[in-house]
Amino acid sequence: MKEAMEEVKSELGRDAVILHTKKYREGGFLGYHSKDVVEVTAAIEDAPERGQGKRAPKAVETVEDAPPKPRAGERPMPVFPANILNQYKTNGTQAGVDMVSPPLEMPSFEPRPAYQEMEARRENVPAPEAAPPPMEPSPEPAPEPKAEEEIKTREQEEKAAEVPMQQSKQEDTEKIQKLEAELSQMKTLLAQVMSKDQPQDEVSLQDALRNQEVEEEILRDMAAKSAAGDTLVDSLDPKAKDILADYLDKVVNFSEGIQLNRHGVRIVSLIGATGVGKTTTLAKIAARFVLEKGVKAALITADTYRISAVEQLKTYSDIIGLPLEIVYSPDELKVAIHKHKDKDLVLIDTAGRSQHNDYQMKELQDFLAVDGRIEKHLVMSATTKERDAEDILEKFSVCRPDRVIFTKTDETGSVGLILNLLSKREIAISFLTNGQSVPDDIIPATPAELARLLLRV
Repeated sequence: MKEAMEEVKSELGRDAVILHTKKYREGGFLGYHSKDVVEVTAAIEDAPERGQGKRAPKAVETVEDAPPKPRAGERPMPVFPANILNQYKTNGTQAGVDMVSPPLEMPSFEPRPAYQEMEARRENVPAPEAAPPPMEPSPEPAPEPKAEEEIKTREQEEKAAEVPMQQSKQEDTEKIQKLEAELSQMKTLLAQVMSKDQPQDEVSLQDALRNQEVEEEILRDMAAKSAAGDTLVDSLDPKAKDILADYLDKVVNFSEGIQLNRHGVRIVSLIGATGVGKTTTLAKIAARFVLEKGVKAALITADTYRISAVEQLKTYSDIIGLPLEIVYSPDELKVAIHKHKDKDLVLIDTAGRSQHNDYQMKELQDFLAVDGRIEKHLVMSATTKERDAEDILEKFSVCRPDRVIFTKTDETGSVGLILNLLSKREIAISFLTNGQSVPDDIIPATPAELARLLLRV
């Protein structure tokens, strides 16, 4: 396979697109003395003429699920007559009431007048007189004008009493908020005063975060939300990491990696700009789940722009022992996902996109729209300038990423960028990577791990 890839590179260049790979045995007699042969089908796309768009994606017939059939020995669903179904559908409605025949009238057991007279004559007792017709209840007398005035007056007094109570509650709330603001200011001022008396050979928690380029607004907020003097403890003190982790848990959302479904496949795609390490991160995640947890997984790559990306992921899939699907269009991606619906985890690698290229962003949206279950992790490098990182988060928001992964934390001296970005947004952080080793240099993001990274302990 390696020799075949080298020939493709030498003849067609690094821009060649892998279309198909095949392994078979050739030569020999009845299978003896035969040799392994690798066949690689590749092509290179001609430069489009001016005014023409890219080639139309190849149409792929979508595989649809066949309707469920009754299993062997299983009783088929009974077929009910139409009148029974109609009664079931109209049950509890006026149409259902009309379908029922009227009930029979109850027989009257009251004695007739002639029978009453005969019995009275026999006993010489006068016949009872006919019962007078029932009297209709007399309407209640209308309340007197004086009573109505008293009721209105009482209602007005109750409403008037509610207004001061509402005003009092609002004033109490405002007083509490004002006191909390004043207390936060006092804590911040106290931290500033105490920092002047700090020994010169110690680096406080606050100064350590400042050295990591954490914004001053966040430092003030941390001083206000922590106990007095907590932000001034020595950054090497084990207590400092716990204080910082408690604060991070309040202002940053953590997903602690990828959570598998109890039933059904979990589909995760990695998206992001070029050169941030998506393919390597995908391999790390796959290796951790397969080698450490024994999860059934599959890999899909849509990064057909670089021949090296396909070759790299193919190497990882062979080492880990995972199936790899190469897709060139959203329809092919849909078919590949359906093919591996029996897996626990499906990981999708996408090509790096520039946040300033509208066509590439639209193409990425089309790929991710084939299945609503796809969980999107935006991969960002910790070495990115904060202004560019904010631009990437904003432009990739059209793809609605669910999580964010920060890579290359070992290649920068300050990682305050992570806290500055995530403390202002709802998106959660899932992983942190700190090297090229697969699968070691990746950890699920937690408050404790991010605190350790910020303090470099």
